[in-house]
Amino acid sequence: MENQSTKKGFFNQGLSTSAYLMCGWPFVLVLVGGAIGGGLGALAYYINLKIYKSNLSNAYKVILNILTGISAMILWYLIAVSIRVYFQQ
Repeated sequence: MENQSTKKGFFNQGLSTSAYLMCGWPFVLVLVGGAIGGGLGALAYYINLKIYKSNLSNAYKVILNILTGISAMILWYLIAVSIRVYFQQ
């Protein structure tokens, strides 16, 4: 049997509250992107959590965090343009 004190939940992974906030900034896509933005924001949040739990230096973590969020925004924009072009025909 697994001991409850050694079992880690999703929000009990040893990260600070500020790290969770920095990882979650791509969720801003929900405001403009709806379900697609929410899905991409959640994916970026998951990737950012993995980045913050890695052994990289803090500077690299912040840079990768920003790049992950920007990548999610670019992908959202490309999907939105593709949908718009598809429905204009």
